[in-house]
Amino acid sequence: MKPIRAARQLRAEERAGEKTRLNGLFWSVLGCGCALAFAAPFAADRIARMDFAAVQSFVVSSRPAAVAHVAAPQTVAPQHRGPIGICSGGHRAERRVTCIVDGDTGWQDGEKWRTEAIDTPEISHPECALEQRTGIEARNRLQALMSRGYTLTRNGVGNYGRTLVTITLADGRDAGDVLLAEGLAQRWPNSGNPWCR
Repeated sequence: MKPIRAARQLRAEERAGEKTRLNGLFWSVLGCGCALAFAAPFAADRIARMDFAAVQSFVVSSRPAAVAHVAAPQTVAPQHRGPIGICSGGHRAERRVTCIVDGDTGWQDGEKWRTEAIDTPEISHPECALEQRTGIEARNRLQALMSRGYTLTRNGVGNYGRTLVTITLADGRDAGDVLLAEGLAQRWPNSGNPWCR
């Protein structure tokens, strides 16, 4: 009788041990999940403020010696900070608005500007649906980039009396170069509309 009782007790202890292990595993997984859920917004903010200059410096140093002399952009103190809206309404010069029209055009304190070296897809008079979709994506991307801080360098006056500018972002990158790298712009002057071919 004793061996049966001992076997039952041993089985009960094994079940209790397994239950304790599963219970511990459950609480460990739950704790990790809660920690991840809590940390996710902070990680997203950290990624948004990542030092892209350091990443570019690494990429440049990894290239062959022929291009290793290219310096990574330096972080700069932006002239302008804060959210920047999408343009709407008229009399923008009189209202001294600051807003984005599309991926290469905007207003700064009532002064209309256009980026000097890039051309983005048209939104208001596109040749095809893909051009309009890509144009909206370029506009929204430029808005997000500039909302983190930017500096406008004025380079004269172009067509339609718009001030030609270079936009330097808070992390030192050129906004036009970012849009080019992401396929949301082409160099200006260009040879046509690549979005509707």
